[in-house]
Amino acid sequence: MQNITEKELEGYSQLLGNEQNAIQKFKSYAESCEEPALKKMCEDIAQRHTQHYKTILNEMKK
Repeated sequence: MQNITEKELEGYSQLLGNEQNAIQKFKSYAESCEEPALKKMCEDIAQRHTQHYKTILNEMKK
């Protein structure tokens, strides 16, 4: 694992927090949707942000 500076760690932390917020919001939107197409779209977006979250974590491990 490479050494991460304080500034980089702060940036990663902010990115992870933003992705967590997006995941929670779109999961919530999906739960409240009655229109199947819109519900699926929100679920897909939540999944995409989950992938972003995992990618950021993997980058931090390099």
